[in-house]
Amino acid sequence: MASGRVGGTRSLKSGKVGDEVLSVTANGDGTYSQQVSAYVPSKQQTKTVKLACQQQCTAMVEAMMRDLKPLAKVSFQSAANKSKSLNAFSSWNLYKVQNEMKNHWDKYHEFMFPEKGNHLKMGGTWILSSGTLRYDCFDGWFGDTGDNPKIDPLVKSTYDFHGVFFEFPKTEMTIGEFMDKRHLQYNTEMWMAMFWLSDRVDPENNSGDSYRIGKYAWKKITLNPKVRRNEIVTEQTIENLFVTEASLGNLNRWSRPNEYSPWRKHAYCLGIQYQDAEVYYHPLWMGAFTINYEVGRKQISSSSMEFIDSDTTLEIDTELTPEYSVSSWTDPKIPWPVPYPW
Repeated sequence: MASGRVGGTRSLKSGKVGDEVLSVTANGDGTYSQQVSAYVPSKQQTKTVKLACQQQCTAMVEAMMRDLKPLAKVSFQSAANKSKSLNAFSSWNLYKVQNEMKNHWDKYHEFMFPEKGNHLKMGGTWILSSGTLRYDCFDGWFGDTGDNPKIDPLVKSTYDFHGVFFEFPKTEMTIGEFMDKRHLQYNTEMWMAMFWLSDRVDPENNSGDSYRIGKYAWKKITLNPKVRRNEIVTEQTIENLFVTEASLGNLNRWSRPNEYSPWRKHAYCLGIQYQDAEVYYHPLWMGAFTINYEVGRKQISSSSMEFIDSDTTLEIDTELTPEYSVSSWTDPKIPWPVPYPW
């Protein structure tokens, strides 16, 4: 409602009338003028930075869990069932990424933080499993910075391949002896998870806007009871012994020494190799764990995803730190860098 003011020979008004705002300004000579401008509603900050941080972390965990759900259902030893394992997986990872945000607000440390939108899958040292098993049944894992550089599976060199391996015995033994040496049983399960990040440019965006697309994948390894313990270990019986399934890029290959690469170990490699004709996806994080029943009850080894990239030139975007990325989660958007909210 506008109110009137008598000045000179007409009434000047101030206030809001419809979609217009009327105001009265002094001219400096004792007279007044009427000013008219469009009404622009002021937008109050409806979301605190702390709430935006909470929503960002929750979205990251949910995006990761959608891809790793089969793994998360079985990875917590303390959980009584699949639902409780999922809840524990979610709760612990949310707690971990929230602590990362609080303790490393202005720099990259162990997680990448996405802007709000459709590309919420960002890698980090997510907790994969928790339990009391003190060993893993595989002999190690391989990749760019794997714990054994002598493992070199014979695969296309243009694509990265990461996973776990089992060394082929140097002396003749039975499948039973091979299993006993590694604490393997026919009900043993081994799980692994991978995370890739795409090149800078989204292939579906012709404008060339630079945001990255992340992908998670899991792999499950079990043993085939049809391969009997009294069979002799050969490459074929080892291949028959392990049964694998994966959400993306399931691949098993041998690493063998030869005259050109005598340093290679003879090992069976079970991993994931993701290929995309349009975009190069770079593997950045990996983890693996074991579920075993050797003592008569279920035990799980504890594990988290580890940063596996050996390319020291790879740069983590500044925008993937909390102080920059959380701006897109506030309403309205706060100019970045956002001040530390705690």
